[in-house]
Amino acid sequence: MALHVASSRSGPAESVAGGEAARPRPAANAPSVSQADPQNSTGAQLIRLEGELRRCASRDALWQHLANEPIALLPFGQALVFEGAPGGRWRVAAISGLASVNRDAPLVRWYENMVSALCRQKGNAAGAPVASDTPDPRAVRAFDVHAYADPSDPCSADAVLTSLLWVPLADVGQAPRAGWLLARDQPWEDAHQRLATRLGGAYAHGLSAIAGRARPPTGLRRHRPKLYVVLAAVAAALAFVHVPLTTLAPVEVTPQDPFVVTAALPAVVERILVAPGATVAAGTPLVQLVDTQLRSDYEVAIQKVEVARAKVLRLQQAAVSDSTAKRELAVAMSEESVATAERDYARAMLAKALLRAPQDGVALYGDPRDWLGRPVAVGEAIMRVADPNRVQYQLKVPVADSVNLQEGASVRVFLDAAPLDPLDAKIVRVAYRAESDAAGVASYTVLARVDDPTAAPERLGLRGTARVYGEPVSLFYYLMRRPITALRQWTGV
Repeated sequence: MALHVASSRSGPAESVAGGEAARPRPAANAPSVSQADPQNSTGAQLIRLEGELRRCASRDALWQHLANEPIALLPFGQALVFEGAPGGRWRVAAISGLASVNRDAPLVRWYENMVSALCRQKGNAAGAPVASDTPDPRAVRAFDVHAYADPSDPCSADAVLTSLLWVPLADVGQAPRAGWLLARDQPWEDAHQRLATRLGGAYAHGLSAIAGRARPPTGLRRHRPKLYVVLAAVAAALAFVHVPLTTLAPVEVTPQDPFVVTAALPAVVERILVAPGATVAAGTPLVQLVDTQLRSDYEVAIQKVEVARAKVLRLQQAAVSDSTAKRELAVAMSEESVATAERDYARAMLAKALLRAPQDGVALYGDPRDWLGRPVAVGEAIMRVADPNRVQYQLKVPVADSVNLQEGASVRVFLDAAPLDPLDAKIVRVAYRAESDAAGVASYTVLARVDDPTAAPERLGLRGTARVYGEPVSLFYYLMRRPITALRQWTGV
């Protein structure tokens, strides 16, 4: 007996894993029910199996037990467990000897098509057990593999286990929700069918017990129609309750109309002269650019002016008695004017190497070490100087939540530093297009300002959460807006 069980379990694993090439080995020498060892009788095996299936805690565990353990009672070469699927289809849930089912295996699809044809009573051979009236779908049926298999399928021609036994798993008064298919190379005896009927009833009862654990209480099932009526009434009432449509977005306190300090010439940043967040007055030096070449050009320009002036003075003295000197004096005076202009230009360029604060405020920029030795182009922003008393709120509203983003909409700001002191503001500007942030989320940039400037926070850079209030909508739409949006995106309607 032990040798027979090992051989019968190896067959299906090889057949399903190998596809069309491999086939299960028939259990030709398997003992019949009447030849069982008295010490291991059919009754004892039934008691053992029924005790084991009661300990199955899940549907998958029950299917694995059904596909493998009854080999001790029924001499099958291969066993498959099926579950009902929509459209009258049946799908393989477990196979003897396999821990999982490969849904793309040709043999699996062949079995599923055959069982689906069997349950629809669409036979294609004389061996199909089709009567004039519709047979009981809960009855155990033995049939030949060619009765319902597709003759054009290569698996039909290569079938070795041609004698099949279909055992529907249906509890009393219920339609079959699952089935058990046994295959071997010898015809099934009546004793086998009676034993399979007994086992099918036991496993069907176990399936109902497992499914019943997830069922609602009996009282709830009895009052389910009333519950549906109550839910429908509540849904109708929600359509008449109106609430403002709101959305949440991250917010940051930013300066209002800050002055951007930019590089006036292409150079390298030598050092930052103020700390981040420092209060500065108008004219305070902020950034020193490398000015070695500019300072050298300025000093050379000064020397050129001195040389030109000395030449003009010499020619003025000589022009009293020398007509040639008088003619050269006009040229020398022009050269002095050019040298003076070059000196003034060099001095102006040298002054641009030192960036100063254009107004009173706070210097806003990042880490000073990030700027040391960094080359900058003309017009590149280095820092901002902002008035700390003139602030606004910058919101990043995701595209999926961009509802009622209009100027004048109300906004309530909850800063992380003061979550119990919300601030009221109004939207003043909405970006016309969304931009992706560092996390890849497309968002609209929205600016809001407080109605009372004295109620604004004292520190820039604070963060928190803002709630944007829109027009009143029904509570039903408020609760179902996201599901409806997701459904339309999924269906394209």
